[in-house]
Amino acid sequence: MTLLGTSGAARSRAAALVVTLFVATAAWNATLNTLLARSGLASTMQVAYEPTLPLTTLGAVGGLTAATVTVVVTLAALARTFAPESDALGASETVGRTALAYARAVVVAVGGVVAAAVGLAFLVVPGLVVLVHLPLVFVAVAADGAPIGRAVERTWTRAGGSRGRVAAVGLAVVAVPLSLAVIATLTTLLPPLVELALGVLVTAAACAAGVAAFVALADSMNGSNGGTARADRVSPTTSRQL
Repeated sequence: MTLLGTSGAARSRAAALVVTLFVATAAWNATLNTLLARSGLASTMQVAYEPTLPLTTLGAVGGLTAATVTVVVTLAALARTFAPESDALGASETVGRTALAYARAVVVAVGGVVAAAVGLAFLVVPGLVVLVHLPLVFVAVAADGAPIGRAVERTWTRAGGSRGRVAAVGLAVVAVPLSLAVIATLTTLLPPLVELALGVLVTAAACAAGVAAFVALADSMNGSNGGTARADRVSPTTSRQL
């Protein structure tokens, strides 16, 4: 399942969401720079984070939180747009169920990143396990509307035998933005605004491509599980409790 296989309306929606992702990612970077500068961490690390916004520390925290939620919700909307049996606006769902899917996506994204960071910091292997499965769990809650517990269980079962492929896709998605971030940190080849724009453009494009890739990967795993694959998707009558 790729963007090229979607309808014209879905393509237009995906394009609008990518633009939104670009703006939200720029806001996330700018508010993070501001928070690092206002909190004194930038001077402690002897690194100048620019550009910054005219915000207080509290304002930067609020802006960073809002930008984070916007980025995650936009990624979830992209997943629902790319998915063959879903819709970003929840045309076949009630408003409550659509909102719940987006809320679960935020919980999974934020909670998963925190869990991965803790796992990497203390035990390494658990953090890597979380990182490998996190994108597919995100797709399951965002596009399929699965409850979080069920999404984790289903992802663990279906990823068996495909974890290397999942990890390879994840590495491919983060490789270019991560390389660019390292280069930007170690050099001053570009003005701050140009560096920010380039970084945001590459990151947004990589994230959008990553969502499309993981949706396609999840769909191929669903298909490889035979006739039970589609039946396992959450129906409107299925319990949607966390």
